[in-house]
Amino acid sequence: MRFKTKQVELEGVKYDGQSIPEFVDGQTSANDESDTLSVETAEGQKNCSIGDYLVLTDSGQLLVRSSELFEDVFEPVD
Repeated sequence: MRFKTKQVELEGVKYDGQSIPEFVDGQTSANDESDTLSVETAEGQKNCSIGDYLVLTDSGQLLVRSSELFEDVFEPVD
């Protein structure tokens, strides 16, 4: 059996090592030893590296996704 993804729109911000989007407010802490951000997500504690995406789903779940995975699945909406 074959499957395809459902069409979904969500908020996503590529982490640049400095800017943290408002929808992540209060759910992050800096990792002193590296340029990563520790994020409390729906999947548990995740590290967000520069270039990864911080994602907020329609149901309000906060996620971290690698740029490779995110950009393979999603494209910008006009």
